[in-house]
Amino acid sequence: MKNIVTILIAFVCFVGIANAQTDAKAKAILDALSTKMNALETMKFEFAYTMENTAENIKETKTGSIYINGDKYRLYIDDQLVICDGKTVWTVFKEENEVQINSVDPSNQNTPNKMLTSYNDNYKAKFIKEMPKAGMIIQVLDLTPITAQSFYKVRLEIDKVQNMVFSSTVYDKNGTTYTYIVSNFVANPKIFESRFIFNKADFPGISENDMR
Repeated sequence: MKNIVTILIAFVCFVGIANAQTDAKAKAILDALSTKMNALETMKFEFAYTMENTAENIKETKTGSIYINGDKYRLYIDDQLVICDGKTVWTVFKEENEVQINSVDPSNQNTPNKMLTSYNDNYKAKFIKEMPKAGMIIQVLDLTPITAQSFYKVRLEIDKVQNMVFSSTVYDKNGTTYTYIVSNFVANPKIFESRFIFNKADFPGISENDMR
């Protein structure tokens, strides 16, 4: 599975963009999306994830969900669970019954909250087209990194009426694509603080790998 940071990049609903290099239509769409996200205290997404590389005949599909409250999040995807309280990240590998513990990097712009709401100088956005899809009017945008990354593009498909991301696809330089389709979005769900803290008692016999 791709590194969890890239998973979160792919699942972005709003990536920081450089205004000077973003066309006016793309900016207006992303501004509206950012305003909606900023107005929410908590959010929950359910999604389907597909990794595909046609040259290597690889296609893998998983489902997942993520709960977000500011810099805190709880991400489920297949046999992996990631919990962050804003300071510490616990990555649980269920099959191995192991948890890796890392400190949050304060300079990291790839946290869900920062990607959902922040502006920075790392990306430029371009409006591609508007089209009907799955009973919706979809606005298609391409986000390209200004600095070198392992991927060269993120394509966003945004539901125009609901002002919400329908899908996002990361195009890796190795020919692999990582696509996330949002199957359900919940605005301001009630989330107990305990969801953002790793409780060892919930995982009997788990081994800890503290990498801080």
